Amino acid sequence: MSASAFLGGDTVPFTGARPVNLRTDLSGIAELIDLCFSVDEAGRATARELRALSQTGALLSLLQRMDRLLDGLGQGFVWLEAGRLVGNVSIAAADYPPDMGKGYIIANVAVHPDFRRRGIAKALVSKALEHIAMRGATFAILQVEAENHGARELYRALGFYEERTFIKWQRSAMLRAPHKLEDMPFITLRQGNEWRAEYELARLVRPNRRGGIGWLRPTHPSQFRPSLWRFLGMLFSGQGIDRWIVRSADERSILASLTARTQFGGAVHLTLMVHPNHWGKLEKPLLNYVLRRFDGQHRTLYLEHPADDAIANAIFEEYGFTRRHTLVHMRCDLDGKAQRDDRSDDPRK
Repeated sequence: MSASAFLGGDTVPFTGARPVNLRTDLSGIAELIDLCFSVDEAGRATARELRALSQTGALLSLLQRMDRLLDGLGQGFVWLEAGRLVGNVSIAAADYPPDMGKGYIIANVAVHPDFRRRGIAKALVSKALEHIAMRGATFAILQVEAENHGARELYRALGFYEERTFIKWQRSAMLRAPHKLEDMPFITLRQGNEWRAEYELARLVRPNRRGGIGWLRPTHPSQFRPSLWRFLGMLFSGQGIDRWIVRSADERSILASLTARTQFGGAVHLTLMVHPNHWGKLEKPLLNYVLRRFDGQHRTLYLEHPADDAIANAIFEEYGFTRRHTLVHMRCDLDGKAQRDDRSDDPRK
């Protein structure tokens, strides 16, 4: 090594992965995400938020100190090529019930187009997995566009497996409700003491080993069981939830349910589940009923549903829903123990 290099006269720009620095990297990450996910509404929104945050000045120092206390929320790694930020991976804690293990979300995996096919994405995700494993994580999850076969192959090579593919649907607030069907089953709101029956339905048609209810919504009793704290939290935040169901003839089980989560004056998020013995019979009546309930409120409706449910997805299209994204949910079990459900049968296998 020359004397000038030893004394700092020759500075070689860094190449490789390093942890995100909130004070210096946010603007570069925003530009990268905007470039790589320009056609993705969520990607553009993330880029806008990062740009705004990068302009908060001294507040970033406080956020970085808080971030260490919050178990790495919003952290991750960047890849520098000769000092230029060309790659990113974000890490965030997955808010799962404690008895389901400690999980993390892998997101915003992006590499500048000029630097792809050099192993940068693989190196970044590997670094992220090592990082969260050291924090005691038992699993990592991510979602990827179904048509992005290269990324799916990369994640499989790193130990991820595909749980299920989900379609995200959207219905315009300008659409009117359909006419009432002539033949309608008895549809009513679920009672609090019926939560176990709906949970059993979810365990059957949305098992956790196949992605659960949807993204960041595991099939767990806490998703269905009444809770005073949840009720108060939703009350003060202007949120609401209605669970419409169709009961069995003996009223001991729930044959179908359609849940509507609302935000005061905002969009409505729907979740539809139907028992396998009634596929093709109850999807349309339930959706017809709920669409008529929201008629005239001018609310955009969103729905996340398994792509393999051809019957329901055809009904969504018939009722004016449009496909926004088709996403594959993937998981990596870091503790070597595959996720299991209490129920061993799967009606779609």
